[in-house]
Amino acid sequence: MKPNLVLSVRAYGKIILHACKYPHKAICGVLLGSEAGGRVDVRDAVPFFHLGLGLAPMLEAALFQVDEFCSSSDLSIVGYYQANELLDNSLPDSIAVRVADKIQENWPNACLFMVDNKKVSIASDDLAVKVYKVHDGKWRITEATVSCLEGGVKSVQIISSLMQQKAYQSLVDFDNHFDDIRLDWRNPSINSLIELELPGSAPSTA
Repeated sequence: MKPNLVLSVRAYGKIILHACKYPHKAICGVLLGSEAGGRVDVRDAVPFFHLGLGLAPMLEAALFQVDEFCSSSDLSIVGYYQANELLDNSLPDSIAVRVADKIQENWPNACLFMVDNKKVSIASDDLAVKVYKVHDGKWRITEATVSCLEGGVKSVQIISSLMQQKAYQSLVDFDNHFDDIRLDWRNPSINSLIELELPGSAPSTA
């Protein structure tokens, strides 16, 4: 059976690097992708915040810019991701549910990724996100394993390599961008680093 969710290395890498950059803080962002034949392809992730996840004006401003980007790149906002502050807590809180609900209003097959902080490790070969989808009107966890990640375990190892290189130090989220608009929330340097790690791929500047 074909998976109904495929997660690109680029999207997964940005989620994990965002969590690595701010290991003692809650972080969040949105997932970009497309859907065909009932399958959601999560192709990219945009890191949003690490200072305050529930600030509506900041969220609206970030969503507006990402919507503009999506309109010119054949992508849509297909989900939301979040890592909680506490190591042992990977459950969606009221902020995660509220933002995911907002996205789901426009994208019915939206997904919610919660980072499993205990699996964000150089030594782990497991998928470090838990995937939630709406069933019977509520966000419920789904059976998602590393098989939904393009490249499987090898892709997890690629991100582990970037963690070892401390690539997360150059990752830009919207908190960084709002402090200095010269910082690019699209993270072209991170995109290129991930592409360089992929066998047979040329570096991307997008």
